[in-house]
Amino acid sequence: MLFVALMAVAASTAFAGDSDALKAILKAKTYPEAESLLKANLNSLADAAEKAKAYNKLVDLAFDKVNKEQQVQIGNATAQQLGQGKVEPFDTLGFYQALGQAYAAASECDKFDNMPNEKGKVKPKFHKANQDRLYGLRTHLINGGSYYQDQGNQAGTYKCWAMYVDTAFDPLFAEQDKSKDEYLTNIAYYAALMAYGQQDYAGVDKYADIALSDPEKAKDAMNLKLAVAQQNLKTQADSLNYVNKLEEIYARDKNNDLVFGTLVGMYSGLNLKDKMDKVLDEKLTTDPDNFTVWAIRGQNAMIAQNLEEAVTDFKHALVQKPDNTQILTYLGACLYDRASAAEDRAAGKTGRIAPAAMEQIMPIYNESKEYLEKARQLDPSNESKWAYPLYRCYYKIYGADDARTKEAEALTQ
Repeated sequence: MLFVALMAVAASTAFAGDSDALKAILKAKTYPEAESLLKANLNSLADAAEKAKAYNKLVDLAFDKVNKEQQVQIGNATAQQLGQGKVEPFDTLGFYQALGQAYAAASECDKFDNMPNEKGKVKPKFHKANQDRLYGLRTHLINGGSYYQDQGNQAGTYKCWAMYVDTAFDPLFAEQDKSKDEYLTNIAYYAALMAYGQQDYAGVDKYADIALSDPEKAKDAMNLKLAVAQQNLKTQADSLNYVNKLEEIYARDKNNDLVFGTLVGMYSGLNLKDKMDKVLDEKLTTDPDNFTVWAIRGQNAMIAQNLEEAVTDFKHALVQKPDNTQILTYLGACLYDRASAAEDRAAGKTGRIAPAAMEQIMPIYNESKEYLEKARQLDPSNESKWAYPLYRCYYKIYGADDARTKEAEALTQ
């Protein structure tokens, strides 16, 4: 009798039906109704299997909406092509909302579907079916992002593009080959860009990291990562941690000029001169014409008033970027200061400069003027601040009256 009783208990457990909470969810006719019941009763569901079944119900309801709207699209395309039949209204917003709901519910379903059962075995019931019906729809998430963008809904755009990237790495689609996803890294960059606009800085890092493997987007993706990191620098400790992070990135990619320039800039700002000099010297051994190295060396020499060295360094920098208005301005200003210092030395205590001395000094003023006028031509808005040193050159070269004329001409050109 005891044996029979135990068998009865075992049988009742093995063939127990769905819990009342699950039954209510499975009877729901709409996604909002089923979702509300699931949220209210999640902890009342018997086990992971019931939770997977409940979430799969959400997938079914969301997918029904997706499928319905796709059929409308197909029907409309056919009607337009044949010139007959009725064109039905397409629920664009509802389509993209249902698509997002389907992916979110399927991901949760898969999580519970892959939990061990009472015997410790993993036997997913919904994994393959959900993968088959949802993976091929992912590109619609890209279109969904564009749709929301046209509506001015940046949060919706971010959600769609982020979901496109996230689903590529979701365990639900683990069997899919990500290398065949031609849009992944590109959309990851745009997801990072949208994350920046939404001030989701963790999202920027997450999606920019994926975009770094895209040759066309890698530089812009790194720019985003660096911008976010710099925004969060509030203390000396933050800055030093950021430097450590930059050093790690630079150690892996010595050819990344963006990281190199940012690292050197941080060294300069934190007065880590020894580290800065070391990394500049190392760079020159492998890249003797590196623009960033010569530009930074020139700026450091200019600040220290080592004008001869600054002029030499800036000229090296211009070999690589002859139209860089900031370096042209710095070089012109250094040449002016160098000529002015030479005048002071020649005047000595008498305050008078011999004509022979001025003949040697004037070519330096003229050289300064040439660089500054080139900066003016390339930068008419004066963002590089060429105006003041150029007008000083005019006064030295042309005298006060003619200098004013030159200055007026420069302002109207």
